[in-house]
Amino acid sequence: MKLYIAEKPSVAKDIAEALGGNFSRHDGYLESSNAVVSWCVGHVVESIPPESYNPAYKNWSIDTLPLQLFPVRYQAKENTAKQVSILKTLINRSDIKTIIHAGDPDDEGQLLVEEILQFSGNRHPVKRVLINDNTIPAVQKALSNERNNNEFQGLYRKALARSAADAIYGFSMTRAYTVTAQKSGFKGVLPVGRVQTPTLGLVVRRWKANKSHSKSFFYTLDGDFNLGEASITARLMTPEDAPVDDKGRVIQRSWIDGVASTVTGSSAKVTVVAVKQRERAPALPFNLNKLQQQMSRQHGLSAARTLEITQHLREKYRAITYNRSDCSYLSDEQFAEAPDVVAALKASPEFADAPVDTTRRSKAFDSAKVKAHTGIIPTRSIPALSSMTADEQNVYLAIAKQYLIQFMPPYVFEEASATIEANGHTFRTRASRELDKGWEGYLKPAKEAPSDDDEPESPFDVVSKLTGEETGKCESANVSEKETTPPKLFDEASLLNAMTRIADYVDNPEIKALLKEKDKDDSQANGSIGTEATRATIIENLKKRLITVEKGKLIPTETGLALYDALPDIATLPDMTALWFSKQQLLESGDMDVETFINDLYGDITTLVADVKVDNLPVTRTAPEGQAERLSVLCPGCGKEIIVRPKICACTGCEFKIWPVVMQKKLTTKQIETLIKKGKTGEIKGFTSNKTGKTFDAILVLKDSKTGAVGFEFPHKKD
Repeated sequence: MKLYIAEKPSVAKDIAEALGGNFSRHDGYLESSNAVVSWCVGHVVESIPPESYNPAYKNWSIDTLPLQLFPVRYQAKENTAKQVSILKTLINRSDIKTIIHAGDPDDEGQLLVEEILQFSGNRHPVKRVLINDNTIPAVQKALSNERNNNEFQGLYRKALARSAADAIYGFSMTRAYTVTAQKSGFKGVLPVGRVQTPTLGLVVRRWKANKSHSKSFFYTLDGDFNLGEASITARLMTPEDAPVDDKGRVIQRSWIDGVASTVTGSSAKVTVVAVKQRERAPALPFNLNKLQQQMSRQHGLSAARTLEITQHLREKYRAITYNRSDCSYLSDEQFAEAPDVVAALKASPEFADAPVDTTRRSKAFDSAKVKAHTGIIPTRSIPALSSMTADEQNVYLAIAKQYLIQFMPPYVFEEASATIEANGHTFRTRASRELDKGWEGYLKPAKEAPSDDDEPESPFDVVSKLTGEETGKCESANVSEKETTPPKLFDEASLLNAMTRIADYVDNPEIKALLKEKDKDDSQANGSIGTEATRATIIENLKKRLITVEKGKLIPTETGLALYDALPDIATLPDMTALWFSKQQLLESGDMDVETFINDLYGDITTLVADVKVDNLPVTRTAPEGQAERLSVLCPGCGKEIIVRPKICACTGCEFKIWPVVMQKKLTTKQIETLIKKGKTGEIKGFTSNKTGKTFDAILVLKDSKTGAVGFEFPHKKD
């Protein structure tokens, strides 16, 4: 008798179907005459709490750090305890002779089945099957290729080390900074994590760059040329010796005015002409990250909300494939099944007009590029959209249409370009025209934000007819002065994108190279942190304490800024992920053991917590036991203490009161204390008018120090 253990119930069902035979359903497993198929639900066991490793860990103290939480000791998770009991019983059944590990074919899938085997005290031989396509023929093929599970112990070591190290690092660093902050009167928790804290770092550094941006200017030069019968406008191509900023933009007005003077009235000639037909292939099907980004931009859905909706679409409606996928490619088997899926979609009025041809094969269908899962696409189970919520409809329609365009022709256009020389300076112009709308006629792609220095376009018919032999004159040269803009604050969509391409935000060449190496086989990532399944949770956790959302933009809270400033760079940058990756390669190859990796981490944490210091945190005055907390400033009217309650800050000696919520905007403790101490705050964003519902920004002013009445002052806007 073989026991198959899948990562999730849906895969277990596919395995049973692929095995054939008459399976009977039991609580938590399926059984036939020669096989039992059961399942995990992700990670079904977890590490016991720190105090169970050592009673001294119950009280948070610097003296007990780093926490010694390895080797990992497991317990059943509360919400999966029943399935853990079932699996443990099955694993130890006397008639089970072989266990088939059918976790997802990646390191995390390897770990989560190994965990339950270890927890259950398994003594049976273990085989491994790799299922990355849940079509029945593909599952049957995978099941026929059993391999020895020992071949995959490198993946297990890699995942185990990361999991254990994340817990040790997160628990230890969180305790170090929280304990230190609480000694100064801070009342909350300062969470630190290998992925969460670099994500906070992205938000804070972008916010600081935005706030510290100083206005400056750059310049472009467009020449108007008469070349035979043609009149063309072309942009100066900046030479290497020009005074430019880090983006290659000219920043010296006198230099560009000099070029304008030099070329105006001078002779000109066309030196290069090219006309090329180009195609834009359909965008790949969604992975979870790309879907979350699009839903955030188009419908304002949070990453967590989109994940929740995809869970409904998969479990409640059976309408989509696996929803936590980090892959956008589809298998060869899915191409073979496409006619049935497309026919089911087109039977629904929402997709009846889709101009598809299922013999057309897009670049998405490539089994060699499929990872643990395929892209997120519809199943043949087409739900009635009328039974869905508006958010569910939006997510499902996006997934379905992104799938349908895989069977549509590319967008085809012609692009003409020309290079013009004038008095030693080079100008360029481009033009394009549409030949075939292709898939874009059905699903128009989102428009990209206009660039500050978009080149001018001349008429296509004019540029494309140039031969490269035209000569003429530069009739005029026009200098445009443009103001630099501050870096845009992150919204949820751009933060998700940054988390998958964090190497783009790293200056250290060694760290950048390691991060790129980590994702070298992933065309949609460039040094990613987090996973498709965890990024939404990470962002939601940050929102609880360390960042806030104002007009859709992510802003660090006072606490988030203080924590960021207190932490070393290795914690707020993705360096830890990069450095661990280099060691995980050694773990996978067997050149390092997990104990060595963990012992090295203990040493690193000991160094990090040796001199922890946290300043500028929002704190309240310590109050006697049983009394309400106090602000750190005294009443401006009578000099007595001000107590802090959930809905009001009130003086203990007079009628002075401050309400923490003003015009639907919750003030921070620091803003309230600044208001009382200085009589006004800095500019606060995000007040909402009770009459019009419109938001506005203003300075809050203390109008009456006796009562606490406040008013608004509006900063002068620069013209």
